[in-house]
Amino acid sequence: MALTSAAVLVSSVLLVMSASLSKTLRHKPPNECEWLAVTAYGDETIASQTVSDEQEVALHCRVRTMNSELEKTNFSIIQPQYTVKLKIECNSQLYLLSSLGSGTFQTLIDLRELTIDSCKLNSLGRESFRGLRQLRNLTVVTHNNDWTSVNMEVQPDTFLEELNMLERLDLSHNNIAKLPEGVFCSLQNLVYLNLTRNRLRHLELFHFGSSGQHKCGANLQVLDLSYNNFDSINSQVFSHLTNLQDLNLQGNVISVIGDHGFDGLSALSVLNIASNRLVNLAPELFADTRDLREMYLQNNTINVLAPGLFNELSRLLVLDLSENQLTEEWVNAATFTGLVRLVFLSMSNNNITKLDAMIFRDLYRLRSLRLDNNGVQYLPENVFSSLIEMRTLVLSSNKLTRIDQFTFDGLPSLNQLSLDNNQIQYIDPEALRNSTDLEYLHLNGNKLYDIPAVLNNIPNLKTLDLGYNQITDIFNTSFPAMSQLIGLKLLKNQISNVSKGVFDRLPELHLINLANNKIQKIEAGTFDNNTRLVAVRVDGNYLRDVGGLFSKLSNLVWLNISENFLEWFDYALIPTGLQWLDIHGNQITELGNHYELETQLTGFDASNNKLTEVTGSSIPDKVQNLYLSNNQISKIQSYAFFKKPNLTQVDLTGNRLKTLNPQSLRISTVPAGRAMPQFLVGNNPFVCDCSMQWLQAYSVEPDRNKPKLVDLETATCEVIYNRGESRVLLKEASEEQFLCQYDMECAKRSTCDCCDFDACDCKMICPTNCTCFHSVSSTSNVVDCSSAGYINRVPEKIPMNTTVLYLDGNTIKTLSTHTFLGRKILKVLYLNSSNVERVQNRTFHGLKELEVLHLDDNRISTLYGDEFYGLDKLKELYLNHNRITYINSTTFRFLQQLTILRLDHNRIAQFPVWRLSPTLTHLTLAENQWSCACDFVQQMKEFLQYAADAVVDAEQVRCLDHSGGYNIFSDNGTVCGPTTPSSIEKPLNTSSNTIEGALNSGNLTVPTKTIIQRPDIQDYIPILIVSFSAVFFIIVAAMMVYVFRHEMKVWCHSRFGVRIFCKSTEFEMDERDKLFDAFVSYSSKDEAFVIEELAPILENGDPSYKLCLHYREFPAGGYISDTIVQAVESSKRTIMVLSENFIKSEWCRFEFKSAHHQVLRDKRKRLIVILLGEVPNKDLDPDIRLYLKTNSYLQWGDKHFWEKLKFALPDVPNNQRPKAINHKHHHHHHHHHRGVHNNYSRPLAIHI
Repeated sequence: MALTSAAVLVSSVLLVMSASLSKTLRHKPPNECEWLAVTAYGDETIASQTVSDEQEVALHCRVRTMNSELEKTNFSIIQPQYTVKLKIECNSQLYLLSSLGSGTFQTLIDLRELTIDSCKLNSLGRESFRGLRQLRNLTVVTHNNDWTSVNMEVQPDTFLEELNMLERLDLSHNNIAKLPEGVFCSLQNLVYLNLTRNRLRHLELFHFGSSGQHKCGANLQVLDLSYNNFDSINSQVFSHLTNLQDLNLQGNVISVIGDHGFDGLSALSVLNIASNRLVNLAPELFADTRDLREMYLQNNTINVLAPGLFNELSRLLVLDLSENQLTEEWVNAATFTGLVRLVFLSMSNNNITKLDAMIFRDLYRLRSLRLDNNGVQYLPENVFSSLIEMRTLVLSSNKLTRIDQFTFDGLPSLNQLSLDNNQIQYIDPEALRNSTDLEYLHLNGNKLYDIPAVLNNIPNLKTLDLGYNQITDIFNTSFPAMSQLIGLKLLKNQISNVSKGVFDRLPELHLINLANNKIQKIEAGTFDNNTRLVAVRVDGNYLRDVGGLFSKLSNLVWLNISENFLEWFDYALIPTGLQWLDIHGNQITELGNHYELETQLTGFDASNNKLTEVTGSSIPDKVQNLYLSNNQISKIQSYAFFKKPNLTQVDLTGNRLKTLNPQSLRISTVPAGRAMPQFLVGNNPFVCDCSMQWLQAYSVEPDRNKPKLVDLETATCEVIYNRGESRVLLKEASEEQFLCQYDMECAKRSTCDCCDFDACDCKMICPTNCTCFHSVSSTSNVVDCSSAGYINRVPEKIPMNTTVLYLDGNTIKTLSTHTFLGRKILKVLYLNSSNVERVQNRTFHGLKELEVLHLDDNRISTLYGDEFYGLDKLKELYLNHNRITYINSTTFRFLQQLTILRLDHNRIAQFPVWRLSPTLTHLTLAENQWSCACDFVQQMKEFLQYAADAVVDAEQVRCLDHSGGYNIFSDNGTVCGPTTPSSIEKPLNTSSNTIEGALNSGNLTVPTKTIIQRPDIQDYIPILIVSFSAVFFIIVAAMMVYVFRHEMKVWCHSRFGVRIFCKSTEFEMDERDKLFDAFVSYSSKDEAFVIEELAPILENGDPSYKLCLHYREFPAGGYISDTIVQAVESSKRTIMVLSENFIKSEWCRFEFKSAHHQVLRDKRKRLIVILLGEVPNKDLDPDIRLYLKTNSYLQWGDKHFWEKLKFALPDVPNNQRPKAINHKHHHHHHHHHRGVHNNYSRPLAIHI
């Protein structure tokens, strides 16, 4: 009993677990599939997390292939119940065959809709759809036509009687070439059949017209056989399709249709046999299709329409006969008889040259008639008189020359009339008197010389196109009152002037196009009464001034004034609401913004002009797309693109930009989720000078305040000093190629205090007749004195930090000792072709960094041994093409890093080359007078064979004797001269013997006194050394402190907050009561720099300073000079942001200048000058020029800029100063804290 109870309990638990597991698995889709809920209307929605047990669902699977060699697909794991829809979508990019196995879907007993998309199947067989008894809709679209070699084969019994519930079948895009006879006959409930985009050829195989027990396709309503290979339609081939409503045979190659080809199609509503090869149609072809509503016969070659062909089609609404070869012989008064319900008729693109006057007499319901692109030359009177419901009449591209009074009689409902691209010269003023509802009139492309008077009878016109005519003049009476006219096109005429009042009677005008005329002047105020204008085109004319034309058009959005002769432009000429402006192709030199207007421009094309500079005020703040290509722009002002947050693309290609500084491309910080603006800068004559090196390491990240330079990789630049290629890819230029030319330069501008004196190591003065170049960091300094005319001397005052020195092409017979002393960082020295005959000992002494030395093409005959002493880092030495006969064996002994040595083309007889440094990788020895002595030749030959890779000319090395000599490397050399000791060793041996003999003979005697005193002197030597060293160190330290005293002050202040070498003066004690720490004076055009860069760091930093900002703190009104004086007196320091904008605007105003002069002449050094960008020295005021020469100033961009600025500012006690308020900037009107101004006798006010 207990055992039975336990068994029952286990069974119950398993049953519950099974039910729970089944429920869980039911809503868990297979891999790569997703469930969709099916509504009661058959729609699919995203399935919720909780789906009821009875909820019908659809399954959408995206797989690579289906049952292919790559993978097997198992559909049996799909929950069979309630799965009513299944869509299988394969990867169309994989060219692998899929397959349908036997009974693949047989478990899906509730499936009503199955779609197989893009799975490359090559067959459908008997068992493919077994078990799908509930299937209503089957779609198999393989796109096999992408694979021309893969066809789909359909087996005869593919569609079993199990599929007798099927209503819709789509087998399109399968590349089916042939179907079994009567393959669809078993599908008695089929309503929709789509076989488009296959390669079927025979209609008879469908059995839609043959006799038999079953009528195949009896319930079919839609049959799509388009884009196959059917070439004919035999009689009664569709006779069983009595319920067919839509038949599509478009895009086949049908050339023949039997007389009774459409017999039995009594329910047919839509027939499409367009794009075939039909030539004619039988008279009785449509006898059984009297319910036709739409017939499409376009794009055939029909040239004959049998009389009465359409007479019985009284219900026809649409008839398209366009793009055939019809002529007036077969399109006549009887052609359309009986088509009383026809609404749309197209006969465009045929060969009709004239119309019968009665051709349209029965078409009184016709609403749209297209007769364009025929050869119609004349329209009979009253030819359209019966078309009382006509709305659209298209007669474009014919050969009409005139429109008479009664041509368009009887068209009271006409809404659109197209007569464009004819040859019309005359239109009767009364031609449209009955068509008062006409809204769209197209007369472009004709030969009209005046505005036609017919406009007087069509007051409701909305669009008028008169472009591409011969109109020369328009007057104030040319256009009648047309209160509803929205669009007017007059482009491509011969109009020369437009006077005020011409368009006054067109108050609703939204668009006007006057492009490509010969307009020299449009009178100011011409468009003042057309306040609703949205778009205006006046491009392609001869305008020189557009003043007073558009500024009052508050609704104007789009304006094109390109391709004219405008020489000046200001944003005051356009309305502030304009969004797109095109001024390209003019002669504009400046984008002026005198009134500093803020426009709504988002698109601006100013390309192909003569602009020379880009400034911040010349670029609209809200611009997105800016085109400035093909101008003459040579300068982009710092921060020109700053505070333009919507920038998307800027095109600067094809200008004259030679240099860019980092601030020129500075933009506002772009949020992380937004794409960076794209700038194009290619095709500019960039110069790779020292100011351009920053572009090599250009990067948008991480600051995201620089645009993406999309064509930087292909941008080229001119190397200002390069003896090779003049232009290189900017990204591939070496660091040594980014140089700037100079005549006099301080190598360390901020740390060198001796530049005012001649004897100054950090002062670089270019020698006479030389050209000099330095890099931005002064690590490269090239001095070129080639062919400079120096005779028997080298140039004086060669800069101490020279790295490359060219002295070639001069006449320097003797290189004296210590000629280059002090040039410690010289790396490359050219002395070739300088007629050098002698190199004295220690000529190159001190050149410890020299790596390359050129002494080739000179007249050197002897090297004694000490010429290259001290050149420890020399890697390349060129001595070729000299007259060297003797080389001391010690000459190259200390050149341990030498890799290249050229000795070819000299007169050397003997030299132990095998003793040269093993580091050599390139050695030349040919074209010398090598000895043929056997011992020398033997060693030389062994060396050449051993070091053949290093001796590049080993095979050309020859020895010379009385017989002419031979090749040492390759010849055996059987004839040898007498063995003699090498003369190369003699100088060394002689020198040694001389010294040794002198010692032995007693010539070098040592006095006794010296020997006795030597111990005492040696006792004092350490003390003397220490003393001298200490004195020397103290002197050096004192000099260093003096030279770098300013840097030490700044460093100590920034690091520890301590001011060294500074005394607290009386005026600094008096500053404690001043209201502001600093008054900042700047140009309004530099406001972005001050507000975004300078002020936030100083006001919100640590310590925080209280600033009085010009253009922020002061309201409008008051005297400028007095206001500035009060601001200066109320501030502990005055910061002047000195820029080109400041000089050209603020400084030129008398009141401003006079107020600042007091600050410049203040001897207490309360003025801090910040140099922003490059300021031409010639434009500086004499007081400023003097101040800059006698005082220090700060250069924006200096790496220690902020430390130096804070040092120049007064100290701020941390316990006495709260955090500065972050002011909100307003351009013209500012709000102030009352406490700020209570200390003044009158309010501070400045506005410039």
